[in-house]
Amino acid sequence: MYEPTHNSNEAVEEHINKPGRHVMFLSADWCGDCKAIKPFIQTIKDEVTQTAEWFDADRDENIDVATKHNMRGIPSFVLFENGQEVSRIGHGERLTPKEIVDWYHSTL
Repeated sequence: MYEPTHNSNEAVEEHINKPGRHVMFLSADWCGDCKAIKPFIQTIKDEVTQTAEWFDADRDENIDVATKHNMRGIPSFVLFENGQEVSRIGHGERLTPKEIVDWYHSTL
């Protein structure tokens, strides 16, 4: 099962501000919907990383970043391009892997 990488607030901001496309997976260990999607995350990541970099953020450990970018619902997937948010999906609702992959492909 996929285990997100724990990143500091500074590391998350560095990922956000890098040139290019980056998808952030925002989750938390206690989140039921995050646990439900974890078996599918590696497949989603493999699809996304064909055209973007992937990084993880924890809603609680990275509360400063989440607050700064107005990210409340988890799990969420947020696309940044050249330091700017382009799109996001997930505001606390349970998403299917297909919905997430379709969302990402709609941003290409």
